[in-house]
Amino acid sequence: GLLFQRLGSSSIRKAFKTPSRCFQSRAEYLNWTKRMISSRLTLPILVDAIDEDTNPTTNISSNHHKREIRGRLVPVSVKAAAPFLYSVSPISDRLLLYEYERKNAGDEMQQRYNESISNNSRSGCSPCDSMLECVYPLSESRYDDRVEHDNEEDTDHHTSNQDKKNNSSNKTMNKDDLDILRASVSDLGSWSSFRLAKFYSDVDALTADVAYRHARTCMGTDADSPKEDEQALAFVTAGHYYSRKMKRTDITKDLILRCYPTNTGSSSMEIRTDAIQINEIGEEYLINVCFTSMVAVDQTSLRPIKNVIPPLVLSDEEELEEQNHRQMMRSEMAKEHATIRKARFATTMQLRHGSSSAPPTQQEMGDIHSLHQQVISEQQNQKNLGKGVSSFVTPCLPHVHQHTYRSSVIVYPERRNVHGKLFGGFVMEQSHSLAQYAANFYLNHYHSSSKNSLPNNAAYHEKHHTRAPGAIPLGMDEAIFLQPISIGDHVTFTARVVHSTSKTCRVLVIVEVRDPSDRHALPMRSNRVSYLFGTDTGIDTDSEHDPKSMYPSGFPQRIVPNKYNEILMHVDAKRRSNVEGPMDTEVEIILSDV
Repeated sequence: GLLFQRLGSSSIRKAFKTPSRCFQSRAEYLNWTKRMISSRLTLPILVDAIDEDTNPTTNISSNHHKREIRGRLVPVSVKAAAPFLYSVSPISDRLLLYEYERKNAGDEMQQRYNESISNNSRSGCSPCDSMLECVYPLSESRYDDRVEHDNEEDTDHHTSNQDKKNNSSNKTMNKDDLDILRASVSDLGSWSSFRLAKFYSDVDALTADVAYRHARTCMGTDADSPKEDEQALAFVTAGHYYSRKMKRTDITKDLILRCYPTNTGSSSMEIRTDAIQINEIGEEYLINVCFTSMVAVDQTSLRPIKNVIPPLVLSDEEELEEQNHRQMMRSEMAKEHATIRKARFATTMQLRHGSSSAPPTQQEMGDIHSLHQQVISEQQNQKNLGKGVSSFVTPCLPHVHQHTYRSSVIVYPERRNVHGKLFGGFVMEQSHSLAQYAANFYLNHYHSSSKNSLPNNAAYHEKHHTRAPGAIPLGMDEAIFLQPISIGDHVTFTARVVHSTSKTCRVLVIVEVRDPSDRHALPMRSNRVSYLFGTDTGIDTDSEHDPKSMYPSGFPQRIVPNKYNEILMHVDAKRRSNVEGPMDTEVEIILSDV
């Protein structure tokens, strides 16, 4: 009573109110999702310029001709236009890369840059100017059954090496190339056969290429001849955010990664990557999306540099007029993302953040208390069952420490990027693989821990050539890059299942750098990544040999944190789940096309 008199009821409600984390409400997040889908960058289709005599399904060359007419996309060399992707991706020589061709682009860009220098201002360019489109040629229509051994080197010996590189994507490839490419990106799951860890790895590299491309394009330079004021500039990844799977990826169709800037600031910029596929009638549909925050830093000190990133401008081309409205939507959303990240940092529960760290609310701690009461009740039921007092016992709730997994690596030189540090995509790929490992075991928790588990499971799967169903990757909440990892560092990945419903679970991966000369020294945290997984077990199936019919329960509906740091991770993930979902019914809709 005395506290209410001194502070007032409004102050008390504010003190015990759940801090705003990311989006304020479920409705706000759903509205954001609609705007995210409707604001994506699409390329104009020049229908009147399509060659009707060209068969779009004969080989890779005619497909490229159709894509070039569709929005004036022209092929470029991966090595020249995307050096980050080229240096770290083992399949870069099999990927196809395009840029958007402007009318008189070179003269116009140089004129714009010269005007900005004379006016003492930064020149700008549109998202299409900085865009790169990377294509995984997974469709069989791009390939030929025969291996062509022509005499191109003899007949085209007058062609320059650069022309050969640019025109190499127009050659017909054979089915062996297709098998190798599919094997390098395929997943073991039945729902989305493209490995999501590979997607995040390539996104990390491609966004860096687009950041440098934006700076160089607006300055009127290229990668081979940077200006003096650009040589000291470097871009580093601050984080990846808000990645969600919206549809399954069909590995028999080409997968397109369209990467372009959405907003620029004084020393940072946001880059969006859309994963796209094309249906049978030629319409694009969105598979996945990821937003990346890039920061401009000095190459020597790695400190942020201000007023060096060229601004985004609206396009002056008539055919891109619709994109100007979408760009304004994307710019507003990018500003919202920055505000959300600042608010999230201000209300963080992480203990390492010092004074900005806030404890869970009273209601959240009450929920944790109820979880542990349920654990005590389950233990008592098991004792009664052993004494013959009770014939029914509920399955024990899993604990976070039971589903915590670690993996350690030494960083070798082949993993470095062009700056000499560990390639961030390696962190993304390794962390996602470990998170997938944790989610798969968590999905089968009851069956692996119960004495009355399903009989002869191993024999069943061997007989029918199946495996126990695995968790399905649905996206990533955030991947925060706190500091770079050097060559020779000893790195430990720790994955914990921190929250779950019957259809989803969230896995938090902490990446730390350890000093091998002092094993007792406190590790330095480099990354924090939160992944989302779903399951289609429990969905009705007509096949008696479908392994999902043997695992009807899905994820355990709740998981129990014990240590205080586990409680903080659990509460943070629960806040996300309540607002961003997805709800169990939404997961069933997303996975309904299995």
